[in-house]
Amino acid sequence: QIRVRIIEGRQLTGNNIKPVVKVHVCGQTHRTRIKRGNNPFFDEVSGHTFKIANCLYDVCHFVMDITGASGDVCFVSGHAVMRKWLLLSDPEDTNSGAKGYVKVSMFVLGTGDEPPV
Repeated sequence: QIRVRIIEGRQLTGNNIKPVVKVHVCGQTHRTRIKRGNNPFFDEVSGHTFKIANCLYDVCHFVMDITGASGDVCFVSGHAVMRKWLLLSDPEDTNSGAKGYVKVSMFVLGTGDEPPV
């Protein structure tokens, strides 16, 4: 099982924005509720169960889209990223700099594994 918790965003670029986070894993997409402002608080959890052998690449590389920017994180060791700020950038223009940050927790659980506290 893959669980992703979108906690909050900060310093998102733009005026009068309505940010939403989309998490794509193994061909499935989860969207947060739409928020307002440049420092949104989401605190939403997405949990999916997969046959991991069919999506090893997606387990390693989570790509999150938020208001036109994207963040990418890879974790294999420990199977978890807990309460980490990810830098958001424009995938079409890698020289444009930071587009904000999103705080997330993500982990992969195998059969019989307990989720981290």
